[in-house]
Amino acid sequence: MAWEQIEWVKAASGLGAGLSVGFAAIGAAIGEGYAAGKANQTLSYRPGVSGEILKTMLVGQAVAETAGIFGLVIAMLMLFSPAAGKPVLTGWAYLGAGLSMGLSAIGCGIGAGLPAGSACTGIGRQPRASGQLTTLMLIGAGVAQSTAIYGFLIALLLLFKSLPEAMNWVAACTLLGAGFAMGFGGIGPGIGEGIAAQNAVTSIARNPENTGLMTRTMLVGQAVAESTGIYSLVIALLLVLST
Repeated sequence: MAWEQIEWVKAASGLGAGLSVGFAAIGAAIGEGYAAGKANQTLSYRPGVSGEILKTMLVGQAVAETAGIFGLVIAMLMLFSPAAGKPVLTGWAYLGAGLSMGLSAIGCGIGAGLPAGSACTGIGRQPRASGQLTTLMLIGAGVAQSTAIYGFLIALLLLFKSLPEAMNWVAACTLLGAGFAMGFGGIGPGIGEGIAAQNAVTSIARNPENTGLMTRTMLVGQAVAESTGIYSLVIALLLVLST
């Protein structure tokens, strides 16, 4: 029985690691590709500002990559955690952690790439406003990453939680439920906040003198979009703490 228990924990750690980094890579790659596509479109008619556009593209891609890095960190923690002596429920916690991190990173990776693409387009339209565009891009993309941070937090709590020795299906489903709650709950806010940032950056390229107004409006809109991610975080925390 002890051997089967170790095998299950090892199997779950492998599956959880795959879920974490596999799903997380989807959003980051789409966001980075979107930024690169917009940069290339802009360079086709604005090659004279190629240095500024390339710099903005790479910075935006680095922010979008953050969600994928979070997924990689959680995957590595699972893969290199010893299985011996761990209760059966640890395997379920690993699966929940992989779902929490991987799914929540999808929306955040995409959301962070949207303002990066708009910033590249905006610099082609208004090269003199490149500083304003880059600053707003970083603010908007940073906020769009927040639910991936929530997913990372829930994943860490699941990975390092002390669990009872006895197998309990209620506890197992609760651990999985925490991962689903935060994982799925992080997709929408990440994309929604990215859309708000994308359009704010586009608007500044058209009307740079209203940067303050557009920044405030973007942040208010992102705060409202963030609310459902916070609901998911609260439920995930309650599920983790109740096990």
